Amino acid sequence: MAEYTRTDAEMPMSVTAPVACTPYACGLGLAVQETVFSSAFAPNRQVTLLANRLQTSAKAIITRGHGIASGKTKDARFPGGTLSMQAPFFRELGMDPSEFFTGTLNLSVHPFSYLLGTPLHSFPQVKWTTSLPAENFSFYSCQVRLLDDTVPLDALVYWPHPSTKPEFHQDPHVLEVLAPRIERVEYGKEMVISADPESLGFFLSED
Repeated sequence: MAEYTRTDAEMPMSVTAPVACTPYACGLGLAVQETVFSSAFAPNRQVTLLANRLQTSAKAIITRGHGIASGKTKDARFPGGTLSMQAPFFRELGMDPSEFFTGTLNLSVHPFSYLLGTPLHSFPQVKWTTSLPAENFSFYSCQVRLLDDTVPLDALVYWPHPSTKPEFHQDPHVLEVLAPRIERVEYGKEMVISADPESLGFFLSED
């Protein structure tokens, strides 16, 4: 399944629709199964063009996030950050996040947008805290590297489904990424994010 966002005069909306993936691109199916708020952004007039426009990589800028995942922003509900609280649940469900830094890289791919394809892991209705309702999570394989590095690192797009995420929504061009600790990471630096097109693709948006 993949999520994209339709915009109109009132508000951005997103749709979850079946995706048919090939080694070159992902095409949206016709049936619309769920309408949710989403961070994946694609104006409605572009949706039918996506299959021919997806790219396997994009340049990204490291941006400031909410600071909730890592615990930088203090919130009494999430001592140590949301990721440290979620990790035991993900581990029990079959994904060990211990190889990654306990925080997310917030990568803006603007002026590109992105289309999510087939997740490596997908966990429905994870009740990881008593402070919030259960959430759905998906993780998508990708690789990241600083622009002046040559060796990419295996990483995961961290996707709390917008349909079950009550707070801390992202800019529509920003991907949250779990990656190993990377030296020289700082806000404003450029990175490259790449992925198999069945997992994640990028296209130039017109917003």
